[in-house]
Amino acid sequence: MGSRPSDLSGQALGRSTLSARDVYWRKLGQGRRTALALHCTMAHSGAWRGVSEYLNDVLTIHALDMPGHGRSAPYDGVSCTGTLVSEAVLERIQAPVDVIAHSFGAVVALQLAVSHPKIVRSLTLYEPVFFALARGIDLGGFDAHEAMVSRIARAVRSGDHTAAARDFMKQWNDGTPWAAIPKQVRDGFARRIPFVLGSQNYVSLDTPGTLPRLGEITVPCAIMDGVESPPEITSICDGLAERIEGAVRVRVPGAGHMGAISHPATVAQEVTRLIP
Repeated sequence: MGSRPSDLSGQALGRSTLSARDVYWRKLGQGRRTALALHCTMAHSGAWRGVSEYLNDVLTIHALDMPGHGRSAPYDGVSCTGTLVSEAVLERIQAPVDVIAHSFGAVVALQLAVSHPKIVRSLTLYEPVFFALARGIDLGGFDAHEAMVSRIARAVRSGDHTAAARDFMKQWNDGTPWAAIPKQVRDGFARRIPFVLGSQNYVSLDTPGTLPRLGEITVPCAIMDGVESPPEITSICDGLAERIEGAVRVRVPGAGHMGAISHPATVAQEVTRLIP
């Protein structure tokens, strides 16, 4: 089993000082059913426009901007990001919703499904980066993730947020070379890179204890990944499908990690399959 460097020690899980007015919410669609959408790190709620176009008459989607993303207040660089996002969701959502989530958002969705099952009636998850699961089934993938987080932490400590963001986006983007990304966008990635470090409680350490409770999830669930994505993501998705009873496993040809954005019709199709 891989070592646990101090860079993955995570942040405190206690309640944050984030208030409802600090979180921006976008409403998409006008369907009879209510859905919650959780975007990936470095994106924002607008990332769900493509999916919502295919579900416009089926769902009304509530999508938040995570702290430090989009129009929400800046991330404080200290708090556990999973706790911040979960608190924001629980302030907004009280009744059962269909949950659609991508990457880190999908890790938060899993935690919500085990800790607050009454508000989750279906789960459509595209590539949850739940490396805590990879620790037990894909040690190489877990160790590679640890190494990347350690590099990012060192770069952030040295004040080189740009180098940290470049390292992160090399693995978790759509393949666009760093130099080809507009400077304004690159600068935004650099500002948001501390969010990655604040996410490791949920992603790698599973401090909330989601992993041992995956078997408690009984709602309709689809676990999706792109055929072009890193093999450790395939291992994670396979592992989740084995642990969640009745989960449907979907692989998307031609898609990578950003398939929730690049292949919205396929994601929307899987959402509708789960709706009675």
